[in-house]
Amino acid sequence: MAESAHDCRGRGTRAVGETAVNERQQMNVRHLVALACVFHIGLATAQQAAVPAWEWKSGDLSLQGGLEAQAAYYSMRGAWWNLAANSAPAYDANRDFGELWVHPKLTGRYSLGGQREIYGALSAGWSQTVSADAFDYRDQGAVRFENAHLGLREKMGSGWYYDLSVGRQPFTLGTGMLLSAGSSNGTSWGAAASTPRKAWGQSAVARVGYGSFTGQAFYLKPAETPESRTNTRIHGISFEWAKPELGKAGLAWLGVPKSEAIYPGDLAPLAFIPNGRDGLKTWHGWLDVNGVVPGLKNLGLRAEFAEQRNDIRRVSGTTDPMKASAWLLGASYWAQTLPFAPRFSYHYARFSGDKPGTRSYERFDPLFWGNGLDNWWFGANGSYAWINSNLQVQRFIIDGYLSAQDILQFQFIRTSADQLNSAIQYGQGARFTAQGLLVGVPKKHLSDEYYFQYVRVFSRAYTGIVYVSHNVPGAGLKAAAPQGLRDWTTIGLVFSASF
Repeated sequence: MAESAHDCRGRGTRAVGETAVNERQQMNVRHLVALACVFHIGLATAQQAAVPAWEWKSGDLSLQGGLEAQAAYYSMRGAWWNLAANSAPAYDANRDFGELWVHPKLTGRYSLGGQREIYGALSAGWSQTVSADAFDYRDQGAVRFENAHLGLREKMGSGWYYDLSVGRQPFTLGTGMLLSAGSSNGTSWGAAASTPRKAWGQSAVARVGYGSFTGQAFYLKPAETPESRTNTRIHGISFEWAKPELGKAGLAWLGVPKSEAIYPGDLAPLAFIPNGRDGLKTWHGWLDVNGVVPGLKNLGLRAEFAEQRNDIRRVSGTTDPMKASAWLLGASYWAQTLPFAPRFSYHYARFSGDKPGTRSYERFDPLFWGNGLDNWWFGANGSYAWINSNLQVQRFIIDGYLSAQDILQFQFIRTSADQLNSAIQYGQGARFTAQGLLVGVPKKHLSDEYYFQYVRVFSRAYTGIVYVSHNVPGAGLKAAAPQGLRDWTTIGLVFSASF
C-alpha cells in the first residue's frame, strides 16, 4: 500500500535561490528537488526508466528484457478495529504476514519507417502471500500473465499522432478516480496489501492527438479473481489537454454495457441489488494544474467530479433512478526554498451515499479506482476498509526530502459517512454475503488515520520503504460496534528491485 505518485511536472528545473541562501545551499536544494521528481515519477511507474537487464537489436527490430521483484512484510495489531469480534470471533486481529512479487517482462518494437512502429509487451507475474493476510486468506498465490498487448503508433510531422493497442495492459483515466486498478489482487491470487497487478484483462484503446490535446476511445474488461468476479465491461471516450510544465485537464464519458456487480440496497431488512452496475453511465472531469496563478509558481490546484445515472431495479421489483455523484477539491504548495523542500497538500473528497427514504438511489459506484495513496486510496489501513462510496474524506500530506535518497511523508486522513444510517461497505470485495461487513452508522465520524512513511532510494534499481499507519475509530464506527473497538496499527516493510 505504500505506493506514491507525485506529478513533479518539471518543477525541479525552476530557480530556487533566495538572497538568504548561499550558493551551495541553492545547489543542494535544486539537487534534492530534481531528485525528488525523478524518484516520484520512477516509483509510480515501477522504475521503468531503469537500464534494461537484457537488450537485443537486429535491423528494425529491438527487444528488451527486464525483471521486477518485491518482498514485503506487514505487521498488524487491531486489524479491522476488532469489528470481526461478533461475526467471526475466531479471527485474529493481530497478525504478521509477507508478500512476494516476481515479474519478468519482455518488450519489443519494430520500426515501419519514419516515426511509425509496432510495439508490444509480454510478461508474467508470480504473486504470493506468506501466512494469513488481513482478509484471512492464507498462503495464497498465483502465476498469471500480466501484460500481453500489441500496438501501432506514429508521430506525424504535422503535429498529429495516433496510438492503437489491444490486449492485456495498464490503463488509467485521468488521475485514477474511476479507472486504474485493472486487475484484482488478493484472495486466491495473493498479495492483497502490495497490489502488484495492474493490467486489465482485456483492452482496446485508440488514441488520436494533436499537440497538447488527446482524444481516445477505449474498451476494458478487468482481470478479476474468481472470488470477486463481476464480469464488468466498460467502454468510453475521453478528451484531455496536458502539458508537462502545467498539468492536465480532461472530460470523459463511460458506459457499462454489461456487469453482474451487486449493489447494497436497504439495510432493514438487509437486501442487495443484483446486477446493479449493469447499464451505468458516468460523466467524469478532472483538472490538475500547477503554476497557473500569477506569482505562485509552486501552487498546485486540483478539482475532479463524476456524475452517475442508471435505472436500479430493487429486490421488491420497483425501479428507481440512480443519481450519484462524487467530487474532489485540492491544493498543494511546494516550499522549495525551505529546509528539506517540503510539499504541503490538502484534499477534500465526497462520494455520495444512498439517502434513506427517497425514491432515488444515490450511492456512488467508484468502479476500479486507485493510483496510490496520494490519489484515490485514502490511508494505508483506510484503503483496505473504505470503498469510495458514502464517504467524505479530508487528507493532509507533508512530503520532505532529507537528502537525494531519503524521502519522508506524513498523512492525516479523516473519514466520515456522507449519509447516516446508509450502507457503508468495508473491504474491497465486490460480492456480498449475509456475514459481510455492511452497516450504516448513526454518527458521521468514522476514523482518523496517521500515516508515516520513509523511503530510501539505494540506486536506480533498488528502493526500500518503511511505513507506520495508525487508525483510530471514530464515533460513528464505535456506535455501530457494541462489542468495543481497538485502534488499528500496521507496520510495513517493502523492498523493491527493477532491472
